[in-house]
Parts: sequence; C-alpha cells; structure tokens
Amino acid sequence: MTGASPRGNIYRCPVCGAEVTVLAREMGDDFRPRCCNRPMTLEQRQVVFYRCPICGAEIGALRPHGPEFKPRCCNRDMVMEEVG
Repeated sequence: MTGASPRGNIYRCPVCGAEVTVLAREMGDDFRPRCCNRPMTLEQRQVVFYRCPICGAEIGALRPHGPEFKPRCCNRDMVMEEVG
C-alpha cells in the first residue's frame, strides 16, 4: 500500500494480530508497515482522537463505546476531532 496514511488509520498483522495506528497529522508517501515479515493490512475502523480545549492534550480512543464515553481533561469535556 502506498500513499499518505491519514491519522487514526489502524493496521493489523495478518500473522500475529499486532496492531499499530498512525498518530502523525502528516507523513511521507512511503508508509508501508510490516510485521512477521508480511505487509500489515488496513483495518476498517479508525482511532478516534479527542483534544482538551484548555491545554491541548490529545488522546486516541481505540474502541470508544456509546455516548457514555466522555473523556475529560482540565475539568472539561475533551472535544472529538475530525477524522483525516
């Protein structure tokens, strides 16, 4: 797979099941993760990023479930960021 990979993409190893995610907002055109000497496959799901409106801290939620998931920082709700 060639081309820039958007932030939040998840890649999985078809052999051992290891997963990695893209954290950078921008990256080069040659990102092709490998594990167990095989190319990793792009998953359908993505990491959901949240940012603190006060201090700018960021988190990535691997599997946020339901409306009850509301991360907080600096005593405020964190804001979900747009994908991509």
